[in-house]
Order: sequence, then structure tokens, then C-alpha cells
Amino acid sequence: MASNDSVTVSFRLNLNREEDREIQRFFSGEAMKLCFGDKSKFIKSALIREIQGIKREENENQIVCEMNTQRTVLQSSMSEEADRVIDAVKLIVKEEAKRLVGAQIAKEKQKVSEMSELMPEENKEPDPCFGEVPESSGEDVSEDVMAFLENL
Repeated sequence: MASNDSVTVSFRLNLNREEDREIQRFFSGEAMKLCFGDKSKFIKSALIREIQGIKREENENQIVCEMNTQRTVLQSSMSEEADRVIDAVKLIVKEEAKRLVGAQIAKEKQKVSEMSELMPEENKEPDPCFGEVPESSGEDVSEDVMAFLENL
């Protein structure tokens, strides 16, 4: 009879089944007695190993589920952050492009104004061309010079 701090667990082996016959042969063999001592210790150790294996698998499955959840949260937060960074970069590029266009326009205006300053004014008298007789500037031009210019 079992006391308050122990319990008896019984089970039957059906010797018509190959698996149950294998168990019966193991219990009656010398290998089990050498390793475990008796059937009770063997059954306890086999059950405890199986129970610990089941608990280990449950813990591993729980850890895998937690890791998958964390990965999903991390991926979504990383994609949100990446989108935010991309939007910020686009805004910076757009502002920089506007600034560069403004600077380019200012440079072009400056070049145009510099070129207009360097260009001769139209009010000035045009330089005389070679071979033309200059208009009289109040000085007498010798006849030799005039004859030479006419021959050209």
C-alpha cells in the first residue's frame, strides 16, 4: 500500500505487440539490472528524461516564438526608421537642389553683368577700318599718304 508521500503507477504490457515484447525482454535481461538496478528505477529515469525533453522542447518553442515576435517588431521599426531617413534625405536633396539652382542663377546674372561692363558701349565711335580714309580731324594729311591709301 502506498503512503502519503508516494504513489504506485501500474501499466500492462500486451505481449501480442512487438513493442511491448521488446520492453518485457529488456526488463527480464541482465543489461537493465546492471544499469538501473530494478524496473522501477529504470521506468522513473526513462520517464524523467522524456519529461525533461518535452519541457526543453516547450521552452525552445516558446523562445523561438518570442524571437520571431521580436524580429517582426524589429523589422517593422527598422522599415519605419528607414522610410523616415529616406524622406529626410529626399527633403535635403530637394532643398540643396533649390539652393544650387539659386546659386547658379546668381552666378549667371553676375557673369552677364560683368560681360556687359566689358563690352564696348555703342556710343563710342567705331574704330576706322584699314584702307578707309579717316575723316578730317583738323590735321592736314599729306597727298602722298592719300595717294597710298587710294591705291590700296
